[in-house]
Amino acid sequence: MNIDEIRKISLVEFLNQLGYQPTGRDSKGLWFYSPCRNERKPSFHVNPRKGVWFDFGSGAGGDIFTLAGELCNSTDFIRQAEFIAHKMSMPIEKPYKPVPFIEQPTFEDVRVSKLESSALLKYLADRGIPRNIARRWCVQVDYRLHGKDFYAIGFENSAHGFELRSSFFKGSYPPKHITHIANGNARCNVFEGFIDFLSAERLGLNDGLTLWFSIPLPMSAKR
Repeated sequence: MNIDEIRKISLVEFLNQLGYQPTGRDSKGLWFYSPCRNERKPSFHVNPRKGVWFDFGSGAGGDIFTLAGELCNSTDFIRQAEFIAHKMSMPIEKPYKPVPFIEQPTFEDVRVSKLESSALLKYLADRGIPRNIARRWCVQVDYRLHGKDFYAIGFENSAHGFELRSSFFKGSYPPKHITHIANGNARCNVFEGFIDFLSAERLGLNDGLTLWFSIPLPMSAKR
């Protein structure tokens, strides 16, 4: 049963399940011996219409959950609900607890070297990035991924991870981070990815600026 269904349970029915029967009645409800302590005279009052109780001997009161808390000595709401469900012989839905995500290493045999691959240089040239700019800012990253060997253009971030790009792959080698390049000026350019940065470098749009940020994109792969 769920929490809303528990709220609908009659306090009188709950007390009956606990073995307590009413000993008297007045205009507002029923009297019971307190289920929370021993007493000679009934001082536990239940208002069935409002679904509340009050123990005149202890000064405590509340609804079915607070009563369950008194009986199981717990202020935890879920523990109270479980106590009620158990006493009423009804199942209770457990709150959803997501399974922790454990990232498994997928990159193997990672090697960083000078950007020499003609295929990678051609990819950048096709995007308008000349060889001299490409080699100034980028490296070549060879790696094994899911049991296969690949290589890509690498652009190092400030945490020494790499944004990776080739004609068939876009992703990153962790850790993910921004790339910050300081040049001593108060103005800055902000880029979504390093290809945008390289394009601005080719066009001379970065000249004289202090900071350039290359903001890493989410991990993705295109094959």
